[in-house]
Amino acid sequence: MKGRPTIKDIAALVGVSPSTVSYVLNDSANHKISEGTRQAILQAAKTLQYIPNGAARALRNNSSHCVSIALEKTLTQTRFGTLLQGIRMGLRSEGYWLMLFDFDSSGQLYPEFIESVLQSRSEGIIYISSDGSDPRQEWRESILANNLPFVACDCCPPEEGLASVSFDYERGAFEVGCRLLGEGARRILYWRPSIQTDQEQYRESGLRRAADLYPGAEVIVSKLPYEEAEDCLDAERHARLSQICKQHMVQSIIPGISRFQPGDAVVCSWGVMARHLGAALNGARSAVKIASLSAGEIPLLPDSRLLISRPRFLYGGEEAARLLLRQIRGETLEENRVVIAPEPPQYVEL
Repeated sequence: MKGRPTIKDIAALVGVSPSTVSYVLNDSANHKISEGTRQAILQAAKTLQYIPNGAARALRNNSSHCVSIALEKTLTQTRFGTLLQGIRMGLRSEGYWLMLFDFDSSGQLYPEFIESVLQSRSEGIIYISSDGSDPRQEWRESILANNLPFVACDCCPPEEGLASVSFDYERGAFEVGCRLLGEGARRILYWRPSIQTDQEQYRESGLRRAADLYPGAEVIVSKLPYEEAEDCLDAERHARLSQICKQHMVQSIIPGISRFQPGDAVVCSWGVMARHLGAALNGARSAVKIASLSAGEIPLLPDSRLLISRPRFLYGGEEAARLLLRQIRGETLEENRVVIAPEPPQYVEL
């Protein structure tokens, strides 16, 4: 059986030398080849169904032009999907591709996202954190010991040698709190999930810091009783979360704000909370304001108004790609810790 087509086969079909074919297929800028010849070579490669030898090319160029992305969460969540899109945009501008890995390391010395770099299948790692948690200590030790190009995204590992891109969740909540309190609110109810994450701690701290600037202001925290089920499908998870939100809103949030004065506010950590609360209060024509700290798009009802502060995840993903590529090129990083400020809070209305 004949093997797969080679550069020599393409050269024979077009009537040029194998080196000319190589120059065209590798997009070499150092050799002048007519446009007609170039197009003939590309067409012949398609006709013969030529497949480049990626391993040989990587060995020749001493570069795989691939980056390992470690990600555990679902991409249907706005935060993680937008981060990945920013990373992809940053890598594509430099001709790099990405490979997705989860965090699993069962039965292996290293998790796949580290092993891929050690085996030269990829050139560096961008680790996208789950809810602000750092990579495991043994992973960080392996990355440092092997001097691997690495960026932690949405967390900040304690080792100074590890680059990171994080988001200023506390500032986002602080700015929203100041905006609401400055407009006359005296009570803010922060509706957040019960799960313990750095993100939620930062946001609660930001709201309380804002309240400290306004004498008599009060921040009340209400925790949605929710533990994420990792073993169910995304659609089932979202439906379950939506149902829990509606139940908690009826049982706790609506009664909790029944004595709020006009101008007082509810700040929602997640978009689904703002959506359900907006629908409930819109029908009652409540004077209580609603704010959201979510990056997700929130459908608005007629005559509704929502104060939103969004983390800049797309820009953060691009910054993570930039930091990693600089390490891959062997450049010195003057600053390897980047903190991304949120978008200024603004009202969205329909």
